Amino acid sequence: MEIPILRHTRHFTIVNKPPLVYSQVNHAVPKLGRTSGQLHDKQLTLLDLLARSHPDLFPEKPEAPFTEPKLVHRLDYGVTGAMAVATSLQAARNFSKNLKLGGDKGWQLKKTYLAIVAPKRNSPLRLGRIVSNPPEDIALNTDNSHISGTISRPLLYDKVPEPLEAVTKFEVLKFLGNGKILLALEPATGRKHQLRRHCAFVLEAPIVGDERYRYGADHYQPGGASQCIALHSWRLDFKTGLHWDTVTAPILWGVNNFWAGVVDPATNEVFPNLWPGAPSTRTINSVTVPC
Repeated sequence: MEIPILRHTRHFTIVNKPPLVYSQVNHAVPKLGRTSGQLHDKQLTLLDLLARSHPDLFPEKPEAPFTEPKLVHRLDYGVTGAMAVATSLQAARNFSKNLKLGGDKGWQLKKTYLAIVAPKRNSPLRLGRIVSNPPEDIALNTDNSHISGTISRPLLYDKVPEPLEAVTKFEVLKFLGNGKILLALEPATGRKHQLRRHCAFVLEAPIVGDERYRYGADHYQPGGASQCIALHSWRLDFKTGLHWDTVTAPILWGVNNFWAGVVDPATNEVFPNLWPGAPSTRTINSVTVPC
């Protein structure tokens, strides 16, 4: 499987992650699987596939300060889009510093996702309700043109005694007319499954395709299916010096499935009438995966 490269510098590379690819080895999943009678490796990670499709990024003996690619951050198995990979020790340290300490520490990295959600009957996202009666976990910013806000709900995790701070900014981009809503999501913290859980449990609007959290907090499915979901890491904004730079990732997968009517299959961009202010991405040939 080819891993599309969106930006390459001496210190880091930004790739467009396909769905159904692990960021790192998942020890809860058997290493080998079988498809149509053929045994295959289910544990090939993004870096494994990147090494196969771009071996030039993996020199046998990289000269300091450069190194083999190292993950800067992670995307879930079923999530697609822009993902940064460090190719120098300097980049690895500086991106890691910012992700841990935030603010202007290290090399700043801001992530923006696109998601299609399916609001439940009692979801505060249903037209008008979030404006008139927002949940206590949501701080709203509203004007006449759009609805946006910040979710601040701590999240509990196994083997962690206290809930961890979790903050997500969101914006309603479009009510799609089929009961679903197109959102922009920006995580201010980087907790596991943060966007998926905030959508499902706070907005009561699970991300389309997310079987693990589709039933909300009262019906949590700990072993729920992990397949393609309508969550895409659409844009990375980063500051490694004096100025900010931006890389956007075209949506190459699920265009004829859950992104149908949202993404133009000819350009892999969100239709302009759905998001007039969205900057365009450059088109890259699609990678075939079952989504």
